[in-house]
Amino acid sequence: MSWNTFKTTQAAGYLFIILGILNWSGNFVAARGLADSIDPATLNLLRWVGATLCFLPFAFQALWKERHMVMKMWKELSLLALTGISLYDTVVFMAGHTTEALNMSLISTLSPLLTALVAQFIFKEKINQRMYMGIAISTFGIVLLVTDGNMDQLLSMNFARGDLLILSTAMMSAVYNTVISKITGKLSQTTLLMACCLFGTVYIIPLYLWETGGHVVMPEFSTNLVLSLIYLSVFASILCYLFWNAAVQIIGAPKAMLFYYTLPPISAAIAWFVIDEPVSFNQIMSGLIIVAGILFALYGGAPKNRGQEEQDYGQPSQVTH
Repeated sequence: MSWNTFKTTQAAGYLFIILGILNWSGNFVAARGLADSIDPATLNLLRWVGATLCFLPFAFQALWKERHMVMKMWKELSLLALTGISLYDTVVFMAGHTTEALNMSLISTLSPLLTALVAQFIFKEKINQRMYMGIAISTFGIVLLVTDGNMDQLLSMNFARGDLLILSTAMMSAVYNTVISKITGKLSQTTLLMACCLFGTVYIIPLYLWETGGHVVMPEFSTNLVLSLIYLSVFASILCYLFWNAAVQIIGAPKAMLFYYTLPPISAAIAWFVIDEPVSFNQIMSGLIIVAGILFALYGGAPKNRGQEEQDYGQPSQVTH
């Protein structure tokens, strides 16, 4: 079987989604592992400068061809860049200072449910009672996670700052997913990614200058930092996005989203192997409750055909953080 034939098969779709999740899962581990080595906005700026420079030679022709549409859609692209790159990743790296990689990946799985809520309030799209029940179940799991099973923390409002920061990124991701589902088809995937890289990198600069007090300050480039930046720029940014989009176009958004919920265990395994981060019983139980609520909300009830599922949960080209 030739590559051109294989890349459109179901097997290729599942391979692409696994590669996408593997590439993305290390993002939270890097945020945790580099917390003491580099400031958040500086790390994010270097990451996306690297991603932009790596992808530009491959995407320039498509970007130039669609440049007029890019300028016409600058508001939508700016919102995508802010919620998907500039603010999102900077806040993830901030959270890495005060919470664990597994917590970050678990809380981030709320994104699909929050996307449904954003779509309802902004675009007046209806969600059913099953969705509300799933949100309630997942919220209970999140409460267990951020309180470490101690409800006294809930009464005293004593939470890890990083957990709350990651919760805010889940909302950013919901806005990102909602906006991108509304502009699907207006730009090619290559141009969309390249434009987001460019806009996102520009919008990180004010955050970087605020962080450094208006000065250009570069970190010490150790071997660990350089390798981490290569991983973040190439694998957790460009390849992750491309693999994910290729997969959802083959197997559909609903099936792809099922694989998204493997993010916490994969992140936990990588964190344990790379930075020796332990996993607690409370994290396991909270994670099971969160994922159970999400799956109940999105996939419970009577079976649907693929077309109806994609109408409910996002178009095939939708990208989720």
